[in-house]
Amino acid sequence: MWLFSGSIATYLYENAQTFEKNSILANATFGNAVITDGGGAPGAPEYETFVDEWKKLGSNPEALSYINSKQPQQLSLGGKLFNFNRTKDWFDSPPHHVSIYAYEAIIGMGISACQAASESSSTFKENDVFSGADHHKAFLNINFRSASGEVKISPDNFSRDGPSTYYVVSNILEINSTDTTITMKGQKYAYFDGVTREWKPYINGRFMDQFIFSDGTTNAPPQISPAKEDMNLISAGVRASCLVLVSVIIIIAITFVTYTVKMRKHPVIRMAQPPFLVMICLGTFIMSLAIIPESMDEGVLSQQGLNRACSLPPWFYSFGFTITFAALFSKLWRVNKVVNAGRACQRVTVTLQDVMVPFGVLITSNAFILSIREGIAPSSWERTTLATNNFDQVTASKGSCKRDQNIGFIIAILVVNGVALLLACYQAYIGRKVRTEMNESKYIGMAMVCIFQSFFFGIPLLFLTLENRSASLFIATSICFVICVATLLFIFIPKILAQREKDNERNNTRASSTISGLSARARQLRASSRASTNTDTMSASLLQLRAQQRVKRLSSVSEKDSRTADEQSVATGSKRRMSAFPIRASGEALESEVVVQEDFGGLESAKREPDVEFGAPEELR
Repeated sequence: MWLFSGSIATYLYENAQTFEKNSILANATFGNAVITDGGGAPGAPEYETFVDEWKKLGSNPEALSYINSKQPQQLSLGGKLFNFNRTKDWFDSPPHHVSIYAYEAIIGMGISACQAASESSSTFKENDVFSGADHHKAFLNINFRSASGEVKISPDNFSRDGPSTYYVVSNILEINSTDTTITMKGQKYAYFDGVTREWKPYINGRFMDQFIFSDGTTNAPPQISPAKEDMNLISAGVRASCLVLVSVIIIIAITFVTYTVKMRKHPVIRMAQPPFLVMICLGTFIMSLAIIPESMDEGVLSQQGLNRACSLPPWFYSFGFTITFAALFSKLWRVNKVVNAGRACQRVTVTLQDVMVPFGVLITSNAFILSIREGIAPSSWERTTLATNNFDQVTASKGSCKRDQNIGFIIAILVVNGVALLLACYQAYIGRKVRTEMNESKYIGMAMVCIFQSFFFGIPLLFLTLENRSASLFIATSICFVICVATLLFIFIPKILAQREKDNERNNTRASSTISGLSARARQLRASSRASTNTDTMSASLLQLRAQQRVKRLSSVSEKDSRTADEQSVATGSKRRMSAFPIRASGEALESEVVVQEDFGGLESAKREPDVEFGAPEELR
């Protein structure tokens, strides 16, 4: 079925046309439809009132005389003579839609003239009138009900607003036929009500009730088969890969948070400031969540779900990035303040709250900008047509998040997050010469190099693949993955290695101390063993000495021998006094006095027995 409009519609709707019977043109015309601006709809109150007044003009001789006085008498055009004299019969016919539009245009000009004169306080005397600009401005604001509907002027083209008038759909049917010819004309079927703005069938049985198609029945012909549309949906493989990368980031972040909480009392982790380490993990975790709504399309969510998903990525990206690098900035700033105060020989206390002010300012700025953006231009999911076929059926399209007035807000967000990044780099730079375990400038610099490389190569590729959702999503996910993983690894891996190295040093120190203790104990036991051996040797020597002394006392008869024995006893007594104390001394002293005891065994005689027993062990007494 064809729907004719324009000049063809006028050709078939206003005038009957005769065709050769059973000709191709006749068969192609029958049963089709015509849509045209009808100028009014029978049954509409305004139209019926206008028609009644129109017919009254034909019955009023004075009105007919006035109208004919304004008409040209005759006009010759193409050898044909046209007569513009109007009679009663002319007004008895329904008015043409052009007549209705001409009438409404004149009424509109009059109403707008009165409005312009009223606004300019014109008295219509001499040149005291409104200007053409005033009249045009007032004409654009006219709005009144008339025979053709609601008369309004479109501000786009300064003409009649299209949906404000009545449109008529007519069915092209046979009205007369002969053996060789067939005459067809459009029969009114339905009209578009310019007031209620909806299609309505003609009423009161004045027109046909059902539409007759080209086969002569009321059965609608089959529709054109739907075209196969390439919606450029994200492939399942790409979506799965992106979600795997997101899962890796989340697992790494949770692992490092667990490690930080578990080792928070370790000296290395304490100096790294655990609250900021947790915030860095939290920031990368939030940033990675932006990929999840970015990977959604009609294959996963409904239109309503996609509209909501479109508003989430800017929040996740902005808050995650700001939390990560604002935490780095606050962490480094705290270290630099403490170190600088130490260089100046000043005592300073820098609490966590002291360095959280910049962090709070950056987070608040992001929230403020994004809230205004969502209030002014909410994000929504829209599908754009890329290609159509000859029947205007969509064959290719793409879906994307529409964010109106986006440039200004993007610049504002980039400025805020760029400030966080630059502040962190600045604090790392000024603290690069700090030779403490808290210095992280080297590793932060390495992370920055990775991030800037991902931006340098990733951003151009992102713009080149905007038409391909799968490719652009994978590139965006890769950029996010590099930012998050590089930041986490370069911050935490050096601390884990330092913590393990410190633990190994501590374990080695404890092992050395244990070995030293065991060695000292061994030496002590060895010395005790020697002392016991020496004591046994001394006991045997004393017994031998006692026997010798007794023999000498019995055999000594001369005074000379007695005097010699006395001298030897004196000498023996002094040496015995020397050997009485070193047994309770240190091992070295004990070893040096054992020589004395060995020499002591070579004495020949001693008379004073009590002096010998002074230094003897208890078992000898």
